Amino acid sequence: MLLASKVRCNMFLAVPFLVLILFAGCGKDTSPAGAKETYPFTVTFDTNSSVVNLDELTKYTIENEETVKLSELVDTSIVTEPYNYAYRLIGEDGFYANIKGSPDNTWEHIQAGFIVLSKMSVSFDPSLELISRYNIKDVAEMKILRKIDFVTPADSLIQFVVDDMPRETFEDSLTGIALTEFVPSDIVNDPAAYSYSTVEADAYSQTITYGQLREGFYVIEQNRVLYTDADISSKFKIRLLNRIVTVNTQE
Repeated sequence: MLLASKVRCNMFLAVPFLVLILFAGCGKDTSPAGAKETYPFTVTFDTNSSVVNLDELTKYTIENEETVKLSELVDTSIVTEPYNYAYRLIGEDGFYANIKGSPDNTWEHIQAGFIVLSKMSVSFDPSLELISRYNIKDVAEMKILRKIDFVTPADSLIQFVVDDMPRETFEDSLTGIALTEFVPSDIVNDPAAYSYSTVEADAYSQTITYGQLREGFYVIEQNRVLYTDADISSKFKIRLLNRIVTVNTQE
């Protein structure tokens, strides 16, 4: 699938976060003279931030440079569905790839990425063929953001980060995002012409009509899809929604 440039980004969830070793400041710390160098790096998940000394992580030598793996900054005992998140790498100057319209990094990227400690720069396995704006210089922070993807009729992928999406209140007390918000009208001109497969991270899926899609909401607090139509079976109430895929009903 091609990564489309249309993205909507921010943050998600209220989940306790593991507080790692704390250090003040950012960038490479070389003082006082003679002290061991440290590499403070901030990891943010939900509203919680922890500052990690990269020097205490396992190091790997790549092209004569000491590096640490980006994946080792993600505690998968807390981020239990890492494929459901986007990973925003931010430089000390505030730059990140999404500013220029590129989707945030995926878990696949993070597993093949690393930080070069001497430069505090991000690099990825060349096989990913990522454009240069992902190679963040003077990287200082990783934000872990809940995302949901949409797969278009042309089989390209659009990334939505949940907290940037408009929310509605339904059934008097629940707050959610209408599933139709994940189907961009400028790309799907006739949404009623398709069915839609709602897919969990483990690939479990249910296919629904556009009429059913219009009744559906992604409920943030419950991390699942619910429907306002009581006649829609509970089997369609997908948990841990990973993506919505268009299905051509005429094939």
